[in-house]
Amino acid sequence: MPTLTAPTPPQASSSRMSEWQELQADKARLHAREAELLSEAFSDALGEREQRTGPSDVKDIPVRSVIAEFSSAGRISSRTMESSMWNAYTLVTSFPVTFQALQNAQISPTHARIITDAGAQISDQADRFAYELAAVDYASGESPNRVRSVARMLAAKHGGVSAADRRKKAHEDRKIWIDDFDDGSAEVHILTSSVLAHAALDRASRLARLARDPHSSEVRPVLGDGETEPATGEDDALISEQDVQDVDGDYGASAPNDDPRTMDQARADVVMDLLLAAAAETVSADGAAAIRGHVQVTLSAAVLAGASDAPAELLGCGPVDARIAREIAGFAPGWDRLYLDEYSGMVTATDRYRPTAEMRRYLRARDGRCRFPGCASSVLRCDLDHNDEHSRGGATACENLSHLCRRHHSLKHPDIDPEYRWAARQLSGGRIEWTSPRGRVFIDHPQPRVHFA
Repeated sequence: MPTLTAPTPPQASSSRMSEWQELQADKARLHAREAELLSEAFSDALGEREQRTGPSDVKDIPVRSVIAEFSSAGRISSRTMESSMWNAYTLVTSFPVTFQALQNAQISPTHARIITDAGAQISDQADRFAYELAAVDYASGESPNRVRSVARMLAAKHGGVSAADRRKKAHEDRKIWIDDFDDGSAEVHILTSSVLAHAALDRASRLARLARDPHSSEVRPVLGDGETEPATGEDDALISEQDVQDVDGDYGASAPNDDPRTMDQARADVVMDLLLAAAAETVSADGAAAIRGHVQVTLSAAVLAGASDAPAELLGCGPVDARIAREIAGFAPGWDRLYLDEYSGMVTATDRYRPTAEMRRYLRARDGRCRFPGCASSVLRCDLDHNDEHSRGGATACENLSHLCRRHHSLKHPDIDPEYRWAARQLSGGRIEWTSPRGRVFIDHPQPRVHFA
């Protein structure tokens, strides 16, 4: 017999809804308080910065130091903390109406971020105040996705921000970044202008068709709404919706010339191959042949020989499947082979086919990344630094060396003022003890090595 469940009483459902709404209000108030604290700390650091003289990197030390301390205490990256502090400082000091609305739980943190982002280009304080009043009033009764477009229009109205100004600001914000996933894949994001983005997609589509069929003489880019550019100079023509699907590969169209890739797959292969400086006609399905440079692989001899398919580890990437690791290793001009302690997994020794400085090899293998707490900058972009300064008698030994990115290396330089200077001391097992200018102590551990069975 099926089990019958009594319906939830209306009053119970209403009670849960009320509690949920109160939680949302609490989150808004807590976010406002967090912004207030971060803004105060950041404002103090900026004030100290203005009192200093010298080059910008020297003047920035108070700001870097407070960001480093908050990021270490919160166990988040310095870049994330820097962004959080800037956003908090902007909200509290430049958008008081929005901040007060967040304190009173009239709007959510997402609403507040949308309003401050849209109004960031309004330089006149009176115009920005008028913009805030209108934006907050609208946001108080609407969802964030509806507020975004209205906030942009209000910013243009009150701040005189033209479309040209917005395009210029967007161009200045262009960047590229990567999001890694647990399945070994990653997304490459490129923030650029819409025109360039669509032009790049169109070119990738043209080259993808060429890559799938190098002998094809017809390259027909989709221009939009089913319109195409004739490849042979005939009159303009329209193609059917099904033709567009076949060209664009949206439904996984089969490839010509016995290439099993869909257009989406071929486009991705072509883009990566172009970034890695190979020819489109020679792109392979995985692009491994295009990778050049130093590769540090942690894998067993059995995996390298093909007798095992246990995952390997690539420096700065994490676990990768054995097949791609073997293929990339085959193209590498040099190798780092790591000997791991059977129980702890720590690196105890290393050798290389092409000899380099032994201490550098060992320390690259041990550290793997910047050794400042919370920093994930690759060891390949770091300086090899004396923990106890060489100028003050520190030995050039593995027990006194570690990798630091430039951002965090500068925080322990002996020339900066003691009130901003961090101290690093290496403990046993490659651990590094950091002491902040305010006396807080943080321990950074070497990057662990994972064994796969």
